[in-house]
Amino acid sequence: MVRTYKKKSSRGSWSVESMKHAIDAVLSKLAGYRKAAQLHGVPQTTLERHIAKIRKGEVSLNSAPGNFKPVFSKQEEEELVRYLKDMEKRLFGLTTVVLRKLAYQLAEKNRKTHKFNHVKKIAGIDWLKGFMKRHPDLSIRKPEATSAARAMGFNKVAVNKFYSLLGKVYDKYNFTPDRIYNCDETGISCASKTRSKIIAEKGRKQVGSLSSAERGQTITVEICFNAAGTYMTPMLIFPRQRMKRELLDRAPPGTTAECNARGWMTTESFMSWFQRFVNFSGASITNPVLLLLDGHVTHTQNIEVIENAGKNVVVMLCFPPTAPTGSNPWMLAS
Repeated sequence: MVRTYKKKSSRGSWSVESMKHAIDAVLSKLAGYRKAAQLHGVPQTTLERHIAKIRKGEVSLNSAPGNFKPVFSKQEEEELVRYLKDMEKRLFGLTTVVLRKLAYQLAEKNRKTHKFNHVKKIAGIDWLKGFMKRHPDLSIRKPEATSAARAMGFNKVAVNKFYSLLGKVYDKYNFTPDRIYNCDETGISCASKTRSKIIAEKGRKQVGSLSSAERGQTITVEICFNAAGTYMTPMLIFPRQRMKRELLDRAPPGTTAECNARGWMTTESFMSWFQRFVNFSGASITNPVLLLLDGHVTHTQNIEVIENAGKNVVVMLCFPPTAPTGSNPWMLAS
């Protein structure tokens, strides 16, 4: 079967409704075969064949005309769509290959007539493309690695408490957009990584997938910007012992860099970055700023950073997904 079937004749160009009206006209004896076919624009021989099936007690028009019919019914496919969406929301999204294997298993279990591959026990690419076309609310996306700890930490109680604190801070300081900052670290792996695409609901901004621990060398980048769209130049942390000026070639003007054995954010590195942030944001008693960040140990268990935040009136509000157990996940220094 070709990927996109193009009809080469006018056969079957009539609608199911037209055929039903023609059948009703003949069965109710309002018109003969020839007249009913001409009035409703359907082939006479096809009309005769369907009426013969009805008179024998067989079902006549139970589906749309054409040679290529979906393997599963509309209701069965809707159940499959709900399953795909539910698994993606639980961070266990199905890849296209897994979906095709699942379709074969469902077809065999429910004794459906199909032309799937019996040797590999998998549905074909044509079925997958037809399935995706019939359900435009699905899309094939590349998921982001999401750890189990982060997935479990994101819950209703934690989110409600975070927004409660955020509301209190807004009411107290009346922050303008240029004084609300968000910072986070991101890792750039030296080794290329590929991840299989999964099927998810169209329109979702982020699609996740549970993953194991990262491998290979990683360069950490600290990024920060405010709600008005002003960006602070990044800080790079390289996994090496000595810094070389060539590492900052073609980097944005003002970019700084540090080195340590692992290339991760440390307490000392974050303190160095925080001092730059205070100078960049112009935080002071007359100009307090809000810094939103996650609950990493370098943020929440860094006494020097907390003292400097209080001294320069930087209100730091952390969200808890990655906060270590036993520590206060929300840090409010003022």
